[in-house]
Amino acid sequence: MAETTNTTTSTRKPAARKSTARKSTTTRSATRRTAAKSPSKPAAKRQRTVAKNKTREAAQAQTTAAKTTAAQGRNVAERVALVYVGATLEARDRVVGVATGIVDKFGTRAAAEREVSKDLRRFERRGTTARNKLERDVRKARTRLERAVRTRRRSVEREVNGRTTIVTTRLEDAAQVGLATGTRIATVAKERVTALV
Repeated sequence: MAETTNTTTSTRKPAARKSTARKSTTTRSATRRTAAKSPSKPAAKRQRTVAKNKTREAAQAQTTAAKTTAAQGRNVAERVALVYVGATLEARDRVVGVATGIVDKFGTRAAAEREVSKDLRRFERRGTTARNKLERDVRKARTRLERAVRTRRRSVEREVNGRTTIVTTRLEDAAQVGLATGTRIATVAKERVTALV
């Protein structure tokens, strides 16, 4: 006998709307208060220092990562490339020409030893060539990475310097306005004192 169960679903709306409205009002008023305050000179200097330190740390981390990657690549390449790549390339070449030269190469024991010796030297040359190519590729990759880091660092420094210039200009403008206002007040006061005397 199969049991049947009736399920009822309630269609209540969650009470999250009121709290969301309250949060957004609180957030707006906090934003207004924060926007009304301008950063002090020490705060601006601290922010510039933090930005400069972050840029320096990022550049150092990327340089370290590039050096580590290059070292790992070199170690792996030397082990694998010298034997495996050379032997694989030579094996491929041999498969292509195996039918025509097998009897001539290994007709006698001395000829076989000569061929083996030549083959070993050839493997070594090809492996060395592959290693040198890999080293060149790693150096190129490292150079590209270092160039990208320098470019990024320069752009961040330009941006920080630009913001510093804007803040300095605004401070100078405010100082000039204050000076002009003070001069004007002094002139008016002088005229009133002169008028009273």
